[in-house]
Amino acid sequence: MHFPQDTWLTKASRQLAGVEQLLCNMLIIAFSALLITNVFARYVLNSPLFFANELAVYILIWMAFLAISIAIHNDQHVRLTMLIAMLPKTAQRACYWLTELVCLAILTTILWYTIAWLWSPSIHYDIAITLDWPKWHFYLIVPLFCVTSIFHLIARLFDRSRASFALANDEE
Repeated sequence: MHFPQDTWLTKASRQLAGVEQLLCNMLIIAFSALLITNVFARYVLNSPLFFANELAVYILIWMAFLAISIAIHNDQHVRLTMLIAMLPKTAQRACYWLTELVCLAILTTILWYTIAWLWSPSIHYDIAITLDWPKWHFYLIVPLFCVTSIFHLIARLFDRSRASFALANDEE
């Protein structure tokens, strides 16, 4: 959603989504290179990369969280709008704001508990078996996802408060 006079919040959200997209693209390249290298090492050199599967899982997890945040920015999550479409425009707006505020509350709660969890002593001793790296590096995607998603939601809510409200239709 672009407006003639985007706010700094909207522009920052768009730039953040661009950075997230770039990170996703780089992770896709890294994932592909890792798997191709592992297949080559396994079947040509007869010596597979023992850490490839574990690292591939962490790359996919990071890509999934980044993609969810991008979808929040683009307002592209699946919605069931059949019943809401039958309501008057003011009720539709109220339902939209209610769901967005519930999402904000859930993301804030997840962020709160994730930070507490990451500060717990047990996490600092959790090691990825084949990589021999601390797992907390991989777990950082959860609070990062929460912060970026909250930012995107706030920017979108601010835009929606300035614009006329319309539900997405089937053609989008």
